[in-house]
Amino acid sequence: MIIPFICVNYNTYQETIKYIDSVLSLDYHENVLVIVVDNSPNEGDFKKLNKYIEDRNITNKQVILLTKSNRGYFQGLNEGIEYFCNNFDFKNSYFVVGNNDIVFKNDFAAQLLEYQLEERTLVLAPDIITNDGSHENPHVLKRMSKIEKLIFDIYFSNYYISKFMLKMKGSNGRPFKRYDPHKKKVYMGIGALYILTPNFFKYFRKLTEEVFLYGEEAVFAGQIASVNGEIYYEPVLVCYHNESSTTSNIGSKSKYKIIQNSYKIYRKYL
Repeated sequence: MIIPFICVNYNTYQETIKYIDSVLSLDYHENVLVIVVDNSPNEGDFKKLNKYIEDRNITNKQVILLTKSNRGYFQGLNEGIEYFCNNFDFKNSYFVVGNNDIVFKNDFAAQLLEYQLEERTLVLAPDIITNDGSHENPHVLKRMSKIEKLIFDIYFSNYYISKFMLKMKGSNGRPFKRYDPHKKKVYMGIGALYILTPNFFKYFRKLTEEVFLYGEEAVFAGQIASVNGEIYYEPVLVCYHNESSTTSNIGSKSKYKIIQNSYKIYRKYL
């Protein structure tokens, strides 16, 4: 079995190099293939990644580099998924899809090759550890209440209202989350990384593309729920996340506007 590790690069080639090195250093690395989809607006990153691959004598059996116009995060991942499905026998494969700012624990591929998959499990959400030691999964266990959704509606009604709400809350970041050692069903995994199981491909050939950026977690949860599928947090699968290497470069007001527009789409899935 070949496990494709698919990531999107957008003006962050150095993170992508770390990603490639991590995957090719895994136990059972002969069973993996890295697919990088470069969405950068110019050829600079693509050329640098190509040079890195050539200098390291990395073959196309180890890394595939695709260049595509930037249509969005999940849209870029779908380019990689489509490439693998068109060129390999994918029916029994696990697809590791997500950010390029991820480094994997050495046994990540070994754990997948030995994984005992349950019939309704379409997606696995790994233990994703941030730079400060917080664990991003399990992310969301159940759907929002009406009150929680009302608070979000107010937050996304106006940029200055959102700033006031954050000021009143006293924090702009996510709370620190401790390690959860127990495998469990979740409604939503963090969007930095997913594992699509062979069961996913019994129903779908790609990720939903309803949003360009932000809100992917919610619309993806809706996609899985539409066929009564399940997402499971799996703590034996461990990776490390250098958070938001791409989106951190977006100004706060611009980022808010992007999320506000996406919220109008993904709200129904929360």
